[in-house]
Amino acid sequence: MLLFLIGLGVLAAGAVFVALWRHGTRGDAVMKGCVAIGSVAAAIPAVRVLLTGDPVSIRVSMLVHGGDWVLGLDALSSVFLLVFVGVGVAATFYGAAYFAEERAERAVWLNHALLVVLIIALAVVVTAQAVLPFLGAWEVMAIASYLLIVTEHEQTEVRRAGLMYLVATHAGTLALFVMFALWSNGGSDWSFAALAANTHQLPHGITPIMALAIIGFGVKAGAVPFHFWLPPAHAAAPSHVSALMSGVVIKTGIYGLLRVVVMAGGAPAWWGWALLALGVASAVLGVLWALAQHDLKRLLAYHSVENIGIILMGVGVGALGAANGQPAIAVIGYAAAVLHTVNHALFKSVLFLGAGAVYRATGTRHIESLGGLGRQMPVLALSFIVGSAAIVGVPPLNGFVSEWLVYQGLFRTGIAGGGTRLAVLAVPLLALVGGLALACFAKVVGVVFLGQARSEKSRTTRPLSPGLVGPPVVLALACVALGLFPVLVMPSLLHVGAQLAASDVHAVAEVTETMADTQRLSWFAFGIWGMLFAVWGVRALLLRGRTVVRGPTWGCGFGEPTPRMQYTASSFATPLLEVFAGLSGVREHRGATLFHTSVSDFVLDRGVLASWMFLREQALRLRAIQHGRLHMYLLYVVVTLLATLAYFVFWPV
Repeated sequence: MLLFLIGLGVLAAGAVFVALWRHGTRGDAVMKGCVAIGSVAAAIPAVRVLLTGDPVSIRVSMLVHGGDWVLGLDALSSVFLLVFVGVGVAATFYGAAYFAEERAERAVWLNHALLVVLIIALAVVVTAQAVLPFLGAWEVMAIASYLLIVTEHEQTEVRRAGLMYLVATHAGTLALFVMFALWSNGGSDWSFAALAANTHQLPHGITPIMALAIIGFGVKAGAVPFHFWLPPAHAAAPSHVSALMSGVVIKTGIYGLLRVVVMAGGAPAWWGWALLALGVASAVLGVLWALAQHDLKRLLAYHSVENIGIILMGVGVGALGAANGQPAIAVIGYAAAVLHTVNHALFKSVLFLGAGAVYRATGTRHIESLGGLGRQMPVLALSFIVGSAAIVGVPPLNGFVSEWLVYQGLFRTGIAGGGTRLAVLAVPLLALVGGLALACFAKVVGVVFLGQARSEKSRTTRPLSPGLVGPPVVLALACVALGLFPVLVMPSLLHVGAQLAASDVHAVAEVTETMADTQRLSWFAFGIWGMLFAVWGVRALLLRGRTVVRGPTWGCGFGEPTPRMQYTASSFATPLLEVFAGLSGVREHRGATLFHTSVSDFVLDRGVLASWMFLREQALRLRAIQHGRLHMYLLYVVVTLLATLAYFVFWPV
């Protein structure tokens, strides 16, 4: 753990240097070096824990109430730490290039320093093993995220998104305060070990703890119906911040749920069913709302809701398997959830960084205004296509591997029977999610990168610096590597699943068989892709030296096709969205020469905002009691005191 602390110190030094050298590029260079070196140093103990299986910890004596502060690494926290620092390095390098042109207009150094602070807070969140350091790092993470979201605070929508995030995240934090307060009742101190030992002595049992965990961590994860803050915040933030928030920050909610499972020694069956239901709702509604979006970053944000749903489905399956004495289902479900957490961090970062590069090149995120970018930025387009294929679950990419494991867990619930049999009904819904995701990214890739430019912005793009192209390319290669060689990470993730299921991974033969099947499927898909490329190569060789006549594409009878004759994002998605009627929140706008759709989030518009307006109206009615007269206020105080005394007289404690 000493090396981990040194790594955090180097990261903090990077934030200090970029703040001191704020008016030049020297601070950026030093910051990037410190982030890279500090992240590697912090990651080495995590790799060692995963290889040896031996957890490590460090205890710091504190004079405050609650006992010592404990930081530690086990298999679960090690996986999350590696993902967090890996994506953090990519986001930091990308951010330096993203803001290179705005140094004269904006306090770029502050954004860079806050990004490093956020990475440090994330590292402490997953290594804290006591309540106070955990909640302290959790709050630093929330404040740093808010300040990064409102980077472009001169825009009204950005300020609104930041406020919505701030209110939502602190509402979730309040639920965590209550959860830890109930859990620590009667315990020796506030360390996680003491809470775990106190689990079976709680006066009201574990049920309130698990319910509050769903609320507190569910808000941070952005699961439906707690998701309403996520799309506005991710759309408002700079793209590298969006990548870090979508790929990493919301995963602290998943980590919190899994850590509660470890501390509680397992989860009741109702908790597994609740997470499975939340997962199905988040996955289906998230991808449906994403399909209706026209803003590229909001579309990607709704896909984060979808993938959080897939992760929660895995957690739900794992909890159900463990609660019903089915260790194979438990290990596979939990391992699938953790693996999809890793995979989503990679391919969603590719997509958000790619979206940011598109915005920098064109000046717009509006999908309807883009087109033909694949010819102008082929490397970025290829990395974006890889990320799109990965998020859809196309083999042999990493998204396929984790979704395959989720399918395996769900299918095994139906085969095993007993109390988990009904969970197999989630299989067709997960298949529906995959189909809608495929349609959504066919729309995105086709409209943004293929065809002809739909506006002057996409016709005259600005050149991209290597700093904007390199990070998404590296992360896209990581998606390919994990898809082809899942055996590189599967043993460690299965040990994490076994830790969560309180089982021995070597004693469950079905787990080893599933891992072998997954590897064979990846190689089979790789073989098919290899054959396609071989056919393409043979064709190129046969045509070498021969004259190939090229003609215009058939224009469906039109003499001079124009960009307006292409499919738009609205026209592509509407036939699918009409099937789901009002659930998609789509409104159509038709005219003689116009077809356009707009979309609303009914949870936000019809639920959260409607409730807020009702409370506002009721609060305004109470303004009548504010007369501005001192004697009236004294009367209120006297009445309150008399009511309190009457309560203690008639209902003594």
